Amino acid sequence: MSTPGVKVLDKALLILSRFFEKDELSIKELEECTRLNRSTIYRILQVFSKWDFLSQDPATKRYKLSIKLLEMSGSVLRKISFLDVCRPYLLNLRDATGESAFLSLLDGENIVVADWEPSYYNAQINVTVGKTVHAFCSGAGRAILAHLPREELDTLMRNLHIPKYTENTIVDASILMKMLEDTAEKGYAVSRGEYDTHIVVVGAPIFDFRHRVIASCSIAALEDRVKDTGQIERFGGLVKEAAR
Repeated sequence: MSTPGVKVLDKALLILSRFFEKDELSIKELEECTRLNRSTIYRILQVFSKWDFLSQDPATKRYKLSIKLLEMSGSVLRKISFLDVCRPYLLNLRDATGESAFLSLLDGENIVVADWEPSYYNAQINVTVGKTVHAFCSGAGRAILAHLPREELDTLMRNLHIPKYTENTIVDASILMKMLEDTAEKGYAVSRGEYDTHIVVVGAPIFDFRHRVIASCSIAALEDRVKDTGQIERFGGLVKEAAR
């Protein structure tokens, strides 16, 4: 059984965790989302404020995370390599599908391949670290684009220029926007021969702790090895789980 001290700590961490979802919270809002009583919440908030983990706006009386916590998180992030964290998931994705798995970052209107694990098949796809691909032409890129802040996406759309790489390349902005909406709804994006002929890419977005999109992880397969929509959906489920 939990000791009283541990129960209090559970409640305190429950409250603190809510600030990773909302920038600011009032005591009333914390009551609603934690189901804890007001006096307990108030006491815990006072302790977090004393230790400078939270700060309170004197005008609105709402609480938010303090700079101290950001400094602590920065210290942790400096000790963790993003690619090192991602690599086991890329390996698992490659092993589960037999296909190439890769990690992409957005750079303007392009994506850059940051890491990859090659397919087990003899006929492999030329995915290499550092390769750039137009983001709108790839499932890996659209997985990121679909979750950008609207202003950022609108800027990209206004300046949109997509070369006709293949006969499948989609250059119509209205069609692309509909595809991005579908991607946001499904949680993964699919492209078929839009940048490289006969290559299917299925990608899902990777978010940071504030739910901002920062990258995507994807599977790339030769079209001949993708038999039906059921296989696409299976790939979609796998990349979503790896990204999560």
